[in-house]
Amino acid sequence: MSSREMERPFESIESAYDFMNVLAEAIMESIKDLHVDHTAAIREGQPRTAQAIELALFKARTLNCYVHKSRRTLNDLRTLRRLILNERMVPEVAGARAQHR
Repeated sequence: MSSREMERPFESIESAYDFMNVLAEAIMESIKDLHVDHTAAIREGQPRTAQAIELALFKARTLNCYVHKSRRTLNDLRTLRRLILNERMVPEVAGARAQHR
């Protein structure tokens, strides 16, 4: 990774959205793993470990909610940008059409 890429890892809304998708997948995998660990802790009679895993599950779910909301916000921004750019192109297209007549 070049120094420029490290300075600006999210060059666009799309790249940030893609990152959030990857993060969401990683969180879901972690939640699945935590469920397995929680079951094992209960089975092995480790109540403190089970409680710690429950807290980790709560935090992972909370993070998952924030990521989901961020993905929706990024998607809204992408949509708004498209609308704004199309509005800016409309006069240009209209002008080009008028010249061809």
